[in-house]
Amino acid sequence: MNASPGKLDHYFDITKRGSSLRIEVLAGISTFASLAYIVVVHPSIMAQAGFDKSAVFLATVGVSALFTICMGLWARLPFALAPGLEMDGYVAFFVVGVLHFSLEQALGIVFWSTTVFFLLSILGIRQKIIDDIPDGMKYALSTTIGAFVALIGFKLAGIVTFNGDAPSGLGSFTSPQAVALYIGLGAIIICEAVKLRGSLLVGIIVSALYCAISGLSVDIKPVEWSSQMFSLIWRFDASVILDPRSWAPILVLFIIDFYGSVAKIIGLTVDTNLFDTKTRQPLNTTQGLYVDGFAALVSPMMGSSSVTTFVVSRVGIQVGGRTGITAIVCGVLLLLTFFLAPLLKFVPVVATSGALVMVGWWLLPKKVIRDRFATVDWIIAIGMAFMAVMFFSLERAMLLGYFGYLVHIVLWKKQKPSVYLVVSFLLLVVGFGIGFFGRFG
Repeated sequence: MNASPGKLDHYFDITKRGSSLRIEVLAGISTFASLAYIVVVHPSIMAQAGFDKSAVFLATVGVSALFTICMGLWARLPFALAPGLEMDGYVAFFVVGVLHFSLEQALGIVFWSTTVFFLLSILGIRQKIIDDIPDGMKYALSTTIGAFVALIGFKLAGIVTFNGDAPSGLGSFTSPQAVALYIGLGAIIICEAVKLRGSLLVGIIVSALYCAISGLSVDIKPVEWSSQMFSLIWRFDASVILDPRSWAPILVLFIIDFYGSVAKIIGLTVDTNLFDTKTRQPLNTTQGLYVDGFAALVSPMMGSSSVTTFVVSRVGIQVGGRTGITAIVCGVLLLLTFFLAPLLKFVPVVATSGALVMVGWWLLPKKVIRDRFATVDWIIAIGMAFMAVMFFSLERAMLLGYFGYLVHIVLWKKQKPSVYLVVSFLLLVVGFGIGFFGRFG
């Protein structure tokens, strides 16, 4: 592709989408500034489960940068891709922390969930499911995932205590860890109020400075350039599929990834010219789904939880980014973070707690909730979020959600539910049951 301005405009539809090369570059820089915290948060969270921080850093930057650039070049959409925090928490704190799978087995569980995810994407089934699932279900899932991510932030700060695999009560609101959350969250809110780009990264840096002063940064294992960075490549244990206990988390991760990315893609494009009002679908959906699905599949091979379309892509879109150039600029900047690896030793995981709480808040589809949520949507969304928080369980939350919508459709609307909705519910019931008996039986 010739890089002349005219051909760039024609290939990316820059003028047609009401943008310019300058706006696209600025949007890419803005998206990167808001996304950069993931290279700190993701390795820190996975390190809590015993993953090597340096190896996760390599996987995070490599896969995120590669597929963000692919999203821009092929799908021509302004979406950045990065590991999903909702999957991070589930893998690190539940699959490894509670179910006690090894790191290799945990990556194998991610591998099988993303394999199903990828196959449904290339077969076009994912698009059909997007067409058929109720809007309320998409947004209720986003609400639940937001609550789950925020809970992880409160857990890391010691504000919520755990007994085994479930929250058991409230911890200290005045501990140094809790103060680290307040400082980080406060810095993010101030940056957002004055419209300073990169607010999440600023919040993490400010919180990390407090941690250094208060002694919370002691004995942090740094990210180092060494052969250890490659230790997780192709380390996934595919044989974990033979363990019945793995079936439930495989299904859960699949559904989180599948429906979470659907909600994000729709949420990022609705009310912009990236959404085709005639077809009621985002532009270039097929290509975007392929890139998203393939990124998810490659992630466990590199040693990471699933990479997916990232919610903070909204920052670049708000700046005016409407084409793939935004994603390409962001992806190139992500590659440059390889040179910043040694700096991560100054960032303890608790310094990311404020960012996690804010991301959880951002995942709430506030405009849709305010303008379009019916009473049943409110009830189901709140119920799902409650289940996720009270039991630290996305399986129970999603079971409640699917059951609620099926009851609403069949008994109240007197309609036949979508076959995809029924199949998803039944799969989750079977997977949850197998996992329950495999764990306690």
